[in-house]
Amino acid sequence: MLTMEQALHQWTSETLKRYFELLGGKRLTRKADLVDYICRQMLDKATLSRTWQQLEPLAQRAVSSAYHNEGLFDAQAFIAQYGALPPRSQPIGYFYDSRRTPVLFDLFVINEQIPVDLIPHLTALVLPLERFQLVGVEVLPGTVIQDRDIYSVELAETEITGRADLLTFLQLVDQGALKWGSNNKRLTAGSVHKVLTQLVAGDFHPEPEKITGRNVIRPFGLDMFTQGANLVAYGGKLSPAGRKYLHTQDPAVFLEAFERWAEQSTFDELTRIDQLHGLNARGTSLTLPASRREKIIEALSWCPTHTWIDIHDFYRAIKIWHFDFDVEATQWSNLYAGPYKDYGYMGTEDYWLIVRGLYINAVIMEYLATIGAVDIAYVSEDASFVGASVSVMYIDSAYSLHDGLLYFRINNWGEFLLGQADEYIPTLLPQRDLFVIDEGLQLHVLTDLLPNEQLQLEVMADPIEDKVYLLSVEKLLTAVESGQEFELLAGFLTKHHHGLLPQTVIDWLAQLKRNVGVFTEGKTAIMIQLKEPRALTVIEHDTTLSRLCRPLDSTTVLVSSSNLQRFRKRLKALGYLLG
Repeated sequence: MLTMEQALHQWTSETLKRYFELLGGKRLTRKADLVDYICRQMLDKATLSRTWQQLEPLAQRAVSSAYHNEGLFDAQAFIAQYGALPPRSQPIGYFYDSRRTPVLFDLFVINEQIPVDLIPHLTALVLPLERFQLVGVEVLPGTVIQDRDIYSVELAETEITGRADLLTFLQLVDQGALKWGSNNKRLTAGSVHKVLTQLVAGDFHPEPEKITGRNVIRPFGLDMFTQGANLVAYGGKLSPAGRKYLHTQDPAVFLEAFERWAEQSTFDELTRIDQLHGLNARGTSLTLPASRREKIIEALSWCPTHTWIDIHDFYRAIKIWHFDFDVEATQWSNLYAGPYKDYGYMGTEDYWLIVRGLYINAVIMEYLATIGAVDIAYVSEDASFVGASVSVMYIDSAYSLHDGLLYFRINNWGEFLLGQADEYIPTLLPQRDLFVIDEGLQLHVLTDLLPNEQLQLEVMADPIEDKVYLLSVEKLLTAVESGQEFELLAGFLTKHHHGLLPQTVIDWLAQLKRNVGVFTEGKTAIMIQLKEPRALTVIEHDTTLSRLCRPLDSTTVLVSSSNLQRFRKRLKALGYLLG
């Protein structure tokens, strides 16, 4: 940051003279003298106080805002909070006239920052920081009007369904039911459809005719979130953290995964804004997705919970709270909206709404609403609600699947994940009696099962009629063989059984647990064929070879894979080659 003297020396003598006169100075012409006079006036306690009193109220508020922001004046944030900028210097005369009317505010904030040596002198003068507080609404509108058309507002309360859908997704991964593309590492269209059919409440929008990752929200969000959070490892297998959360539903385990997604996921949600182009063009340089995502998550942690927040109020809050983020790493923009490049370059406000606004919408809908952290209210029709001024500027339809987001509400799960609660208290108690098991190992379902509960049950039992299953030794042991823990499978039966398990079921589980590991797979071995009878004699008479293998019969010996190299080397020493 510059001192007052350094900043003023960047001005021309003509400009300095106008501010010199504004401060009451007379008969000085040399640049050094003008700078010295202005510095003495601005850095003297008495004269600074008089100058401060001459500032208009909005200008005083603007200087105070910069003071509380480490000396930096954020014009966008100030406009967002107060609706206008303080009066700035205006051109004198015609447009080609370089002269400008002097304004006192320009002596406090030079090139958008307060001179570093002026800051201490302002401490006793500036106004207290006005913290902006978001205020939500308790009742949502049933309809909204856009371009004279009336649209219904859809509501998705996600805490229960989102958490269940995540467990269902992890179950499908654990059972090897999903496939990913070899190049893009995203779910194949068939797997997207499989996930969609298992979701408790389906997707946020009606099911499209052709289902792919590009035209659905929840299945795609589950895929990208679980990979970015390292719940699903490379290759489509559950990571240790994913397996632990699937079987324990421990909020602390998920919180670690959530933070890992926010801070480390490399997937760029800009690609989910269908009508935003130029992302891969030559000259485009984008910031890291995590740098944007972290600011959005931090801003959400400042929001009130359990109340509906207008998405445009949240945009405003992001600017005021200084959580705005850069999307492009260059001073110019290479992005454009709509199908036509020549007509798609955006002005400052349009750019913010389409690029940053819809990016924020994607994070909220695709991830936070999908995993159950926020409830959402939205319009599910092909119309743009990104902003009235730009709704039909570049196209006459929605810019992305997330364009219709109107409100969101942070629920109990989101309150915990965003650090606003020390522990997670579910809206509904997760403990449920799902079934009873009789003496014959028949399981009778008592209520409608969530998809993840249905998948877990089918890992251990075969359906025999409507809502009746038979516990299966083969299925349960196959699940253990595939990596699931026996104690967690047995715990599912105990946890969701109505009353105590019958003694026969307890004994059955105990016997199965004892049986696990009775037979243990040993080291792998290689069968060596002996083509001549004398070959066995060679082995029997050599102390090294006889220790390295075990005869099966007169024509075959077994060699442990770990001993094969030594066996081969000893044969060569005796003049034989293992073919």
